[in-house]
Amino acid sequence: MSKREVWGFKIRTSPSGKRIWPSELKREATRRLREDGMSPGDVAAELDAHECLVRKWWVADRRERGEQIAVDGPAFAQVSVESAFALAATQTPAAGIGSAGSAHLYMGGICLQFPLSIDEVDLLKLIRVAGQ
Repeated sequence: MSKREVWGFKIRTSPSGKRIWPSELKREATRRLREDGMSPGDVAAELDAHECLVRKWWVADRRERGEQIAVDGPAFAQVSVESAFALAATQTPAAGIGSAGSAHLYMGGICLQFPLSIDEVDLLKLIRVAGQ
């Protein structure tokens, strides 16, 4: 196993190449986020780690401290394409009938209008692009 040092902490690397992050280093990383106001990207750059990993530590730290972590609105939404008659019968704020042969899908502040004849794969691509 090889070793590297960051912020005075030794980071070991397993034979498979996976880094083994000491708990003390994770606590220091989250302290820098919380108290020093650093961004997860800045901390990740100092550690030569992926930003998602630092965010994962941050969420775990916040939960450990008893902080409620909530997302505004649902994290995921199920989307299904039905016939125009079924959409009209079950019209909700999330989906509605547009002009003849089209539908609207509201996601946060975005409204997607698409033809009812859209292929499922193309609709998923449209939703994926709109979410970026």
